[in-house]
Amino acid sequence: MSRIIGPSGSRGGITRRGFGSGALGTGLLLGTGRAPAIAQGKRDLRVGVFGGEFGNLSPVIRYDIQGGLVVYNIFDLLLKIDFAKHSMVPMLALEWANPSPLVWRVKLREGVKWHKGFGEFTSDDVAYTINYHLESKSFQVGTALFPIDTVKADGKYVVEFKTKQPFGAFPGVTLGYGGLTICQKAHKEMGNDAYSAMPIGTGPFQIESKRGTEIVLARNPDYWQPGLPKLDRVVYRSIPDSTTRLQALQKGELDFVTHPDPKDLKALRKDGKFTVQSTPGWEWDYQQFNLKTKPDAAYQKKAVRQAISYAIDREAIVNEIYYGEALATDNQIPAGYLGHRKPMMKYPKNGDLKKAQELMAQAGVKGYEVEVITSDKDWLRKELELVAAMVSQIGITYKIRNLDMGGYNNLWLNNRFDQVLEDITLVAPDPDATSWWFLNSKGSISGYSNPAMDALLDGGRMELDQGKRETIYKNVVDLTLEECPMIYHCNTNNIQVYDKKLVGFVPAPLEYTEKLDTVSWS
Repeated sequence: MSRIIGPSGSRGGITRRGFGSGALGTGLLLGTGRAPAIAQGKRDLRVGVFGGEFGNLSPVIRYDIQGGLVVYNIFDLLLKIDFAKHSMVPMLALEWANPSPLVWRVKLREGVKWHKGFGEFTSDDVAYTINYHLESKSFQVGTALFPIDTVKADGKYVVEFKTKQPFGAFPGVTLGYGGLTICQKAHKEMGNDAYSAMPIGTGPFQIESKRGTEIVLARNPDYWQPGLPKLDRVVYRSIPDSTTRLQALQKGELDFVTHPDPKDLKALRKDGKFTVQSTPGWEWDYQQFNLKTKPDAAYQKKAVRQAISYAIDREAIVNEIYYGEALATDNQIPAGYLGHRKPMMKYPKNGDLKKAQELMAQAGVKGYEVEVITSDKDWLRKELELVAAMVSQIGITYKIRNLDMGGYNNLWLNNRFDQVLEDITLVAPDPDATSWWFLNSKGSISGYSNPAMDALLDGGRMELDQGKRETIYKNVVDLTLEECPMIYHCNTNNIQVYDKKLVGFVPAPLEYTEKLDTVSWS
């Protein structure tokens, strides 16, 4: 169902708090009389996440953020991120070397077992996974696995990759984000569809059951890390509305929730029954334009896109939507990344309506209507209403279309959209992950194409000197701010609230990563 917010109102009247909470009530979980899937005990955990029904859980098919919360507790990566140092450290891969510009050799950990008796994790599984991605042209071919020419097992515990070009971010992007491995034996026996529903991994938990909006994980008794996991079972329940999720926690029907409404955090921090974690995220909220299949759209003019960016009051978004649990930014490189300078580089954090109106006049555009889509994340739907009110002051009407995640991805990935407002999580601690997939003509879904940008981004991938790379990515940011193929709003915090008696949870700046292997009841 679409909603239209058009040219009306004044700057003083733009406040998300005035739009109403949009709560769905408590019927999704509370008061249903349905018994919990598992009995609450000292070694069980009930987790409430956002979204609707759980979809695919296989690493060789695109999964959404909600699914990723489960996937990363079923599977281990080849390399994991040391978030404090912005570097990669061993997980299933113990060593990695780049003996020549186009060759990477990876030594695997021995003795790691697949779930449910499917044998030992070996180099054959890694080679099979990568080749399956390449042959099926999966989503990872355009993201993490693009540099790979060939991959082969060299003995039981060594994998050799040959790349098409030098790629300095190979450990972080390809072995990190692209390093989730499927079990060759199980995948062949089960088939791709069955494996995507009930996958076999090497991680701390194995899937016990899955139905609709609920998934039950059980402890992996053969996990390679001694003493982990500390829980016997984890039940995930997806509850779309953040108010309902929090009410379930407060009534003792859940133990742990993700993405509560930030407006509730002040009271929760004072409540001795709960722990609140709010971690600056490697992610941003953004707007993106379809520059490929909409040649006559007003936003094809750079001045119009710049006007939209000037019309955005980013500080209002931080305060009205996130209640301070975010950082206003106008560019794509967060703090801690190579090439970061400061959050606000060009556009004022409170906007500049006069400048925005001047740019609209310069472009010869008096106003227009455009459909803007977003997903089922309730905080983004609130943000889109607020942003629509902001741009209405320069004559632009946002026709809002809210979709579930599957519907959103179907339109977005197939270029069947005009404009989007969404969020994204950066998957590796390298500036390549902030820019190439979104701004290079060979990777961008939006169809943005600029030879100067392509040259910078391709050069950043091949350059190994970190000083030269830093200069490259500063130039990438400057060109992005000038061209505005994407408009960035803020870096958001990842927030979890859980029972005070839970200990051992380590928060991460990645939205799709909530590892539960070290969590236990005190």
